Amino acid sequence: MTFELRQTEISDRFAPSVLTKLIALRIRAPVVLQWWQRRETEEALQWLSDRELADIGVARHEIRELARSQATALSER
Repeated sequence: MTFELRQTEISDRFAPSVLTKLIALRIRAPVVLQWWQRRETEEALQWLSDRELADIGVARHEIRELARSQATALSER
């Protein structure tokens, strides 16, 4: 027994799945980008010494909130 599918049958079977994934990616992309920016900012600030943080006016306990607000501001542009 052989299974033969025409090209239209294959594309009809996969089109809804691909379309759904593309829509989900478009909706989630800003969320992922915001998370990535927050993580990168937070990580960079964590590497600074307390003296370097004081020089830029940031306390160590403020890093998470600062990174969150920075990522939100960047994503709203």
